[in-house]
Amino acid sequence: MKKLALTLFITGGVAFSAPVFMGGEYAKALCDAWNKTPQLSEQLGKSESWTAVPERKLFLYREDCGDAKQIQLTIKNEGGKALCVYGGPAKDKRGKDDFLMYAETKRWLEMGKKEYGPMKAMMLGRLKFEGPRGVAMKNMGPFEAFLDIIDNPPHDASKCP
Repeated sequence: MKKLALTLFITGGVAFSAPVFMGGEYAKALCDAWNKTPQLSEQLGKSESWTAVPERKLFLYREDCGDAKQIQLTIKNEGGKALCVYGGPAKDKRGKDDFLMYAETKRWLEMGKKEYGPMKAMMLGRLKFEGPRGVAMKNMGPFEAFLDIIDNPPHDASKCP
């Protein structure tokens, strides 16, 4: 009861519900987190392999929730930075320069808590990945930074999007 009262006090009497993990609102917050992470916005913006195309999309979903509810991050190369310009429900088709990543909810959360990185996740089959592998391999530091921020936006992983 004390926790509820404190929550209502902090939020001004409005009950706050965290966005569903890998849902549209979560994707918007993840897009904001991308832009605030220098390894993503700045380091990728200087990567020749990443900037070989003006825009890339990342499609993500929770394997145990099904692939019908994918989210999309659209990353544009602007002014020497790789900036997330859209985060929300998947609205485009995946092209040859785009990425698809999916894992069980439990595995996404483990990666977000830095229990292991992308190489281990892919080698053990915990993270499934499709897209230009050469680009991903040349940008392993930013790829790991991306997985590290997966758990950052507030979220509710108890239900599917």
